[in-house]
Amino acid sequence: MFKTTPLKRLRELRWLEMLPDNIDVPAVFDRPDQVVPIERATVDEIEFALVALARQQSDLYRLTGALGDVLKMARRQGACGADNAISAAARDLESGK
Repeated sequence: MFKTTPLKRLRELRWLEMLPDNIDVPAVFDRPDQVVPIERATVDEIEFALVALARQQSDLYRLTGALGDVLKMARRQGACGADNAISAAARDLESGK
């Protein structure tokens, strides 16, 4: 009989199927950055990885917001296709003054 691993059993759950093989654990105190196999990760290592991912998520949210704002500003100026978005957004900014 073949036994399934704990990780495999967890991945069978729909909401946990995305569990990675490894997690990136940022430097903490005197420990350097490290890649840890998820099957050997401690609770603390998962916590530290989660905090780092939350920071990345926040950065991505701000980036998508900024790009979306540039797009809206450029579109207000009639920009489309191959037009330079930054130039059009700057025109929009200047026209609002």
